[in-house]
Amino acid sequence: MNDIATNENVANPHENMQHLDIFENTNLFKKERATRSKREKVVKETIEGWLFSMWPFVGYCLFALVPFALSVYLSFCDLHVWNIRNAVWVGFDNFVYLLFSSKSQFWWSLLQTLYYFLSLPLGLFLGLGSAVLLTSRIRLKKLFRTILYIPNVCSSIGVTMMWKLVFHRDYGIVNSIITAMGGSPVSWFTTPEVFMPLVIFTTTWGAGAGSILFQAALEQVNGSLIEAAEIDGANKREVFFNVTLPAISPTTFYVLTMNTIGALQAMGTIQLFSQAGSTSGYGPMFTSGPFEGKYAGMTTVYYVYMMSIGGGTEGSGKSSAAAWMLAIFILAVTRINFYMSDKWVSYDN
Repeated sequence: MNDIATNENVANPHENMQHLDIFENTNLFKKERATRSKREKVVKETIEGWLFSMWPFVGYCLFALVPFALSVYLSFCDLHVWNIRNAVWVGFDNFVYLLFSSKSQFWWSLLQTLYYFLSLPLGLFLGLGSAVLLTSRIRLKKLFRTILYIPNVCSSIGVTMMWKLVFHRDYGIVNSIITAMGGSPVSWFTTPEVFMPLVIFTTTWGAGAGSILFQAALEQVNGSLIEAAEIDGANKREVFFNVTLPAISPTTFYVLTMNTIGALQAMGTIQLFSQAGSTSGYGPMFTSGPFEGKYAGMTTVYYVYMMSIGGGTEGSGKSSAAAWMLAIFILAVTRINFYMSDKWVSYDN
C-alpha cells in the first residue's frame, strides 16, 4: 500500500506543489504586507504627482485664468485708474464706442494689422524657398542653416534696435549707401508711407523658423512618389507642385496657422519703430490724403496697449473690449483656416 501511495505522489507532483508554500512560516512576502506596501507606494506616488503638477496649475490660475476673467469683466466697465474697485459697469458701451464712434481708432488699427499681414505670404515664400535650396545638393548646409536660424534665437528687442541703427537717417548704413550713390537720405521712421513696408521687411528677415520646419518636411517626402512621377515624364516643376507641395501640406498648414496668429498680434517691432518716429508713440502720422490724421504704426495690439498702459485716455475698459474683439477675429480667421485646410491639406503622403 505504501508503494501505491508513493507512486501516486510521484505521478501527481504538481498537485502537491499547489499546496506547498516555502515562505509560509517566514515574514517574507506575506500577502497582506505586500498589499499594504503596494498601496502605500501608490498613495505616495499620487501625492508626489499632485505636488509636482500643482505649481504649474497655480501659475496658470494666477497668470492666465484670473487675468482672463478680469479682462472679461473690465470689457463691460469703464475704468481709468489702477484700482478695479473704481470700475463702473457700462454694459456694451465700450464695444459700441469701438465699432461706431468717430473717436475710435479700432477699425484703422485693424486695417493696419491687415497691412502688416502682408508679411505672412512673404515669410512663407522665403521660408519655403530657403528650405528647398538647403535640402538640395549644396555645400556647407549646416553653416547656412545656422546662419538662417540665428535671428530666431536672438532677442527681438536687440534685433529691432539693430535695424534702427541700420536705417537711421543720419548715420545708418542704408542712407550712407543712398547718399554715396547721389541720392537724398530717407527718414524711414518719420515717413508714414514707408513706415509699414520697413516693418514688414525687417520682420520677414526672421523666416528661419519656418525654413527649418520646411526642411524637415522636405526630407521626409516619399522618394518613391517622386521617382514614379519622373518615370511618367514629369519635369522638376511638375514634380514640385504636384508631388512635393502636397506631401508637405501639413507642415505648410501649421506654419500658416501659427504665423497668421502671430501676424495679427504684431506689436514689439512696431512699438520700437513708432517710438523712434514720433513723440506720440504711434509712429508717423499721415498729414494729407484719405488717411489724414491717422498713425502709420497703430496695429490693434499696439492700440490696445496704448489705450490703457501707454497713456491713452480710453481706459482699461475699452482696452479690454478691443482685446476681446481682436481675439474673436483671430478665432474666426483660425476657424476659417481649419475649414479651408480640408480642401488642400493631404495627410496621405
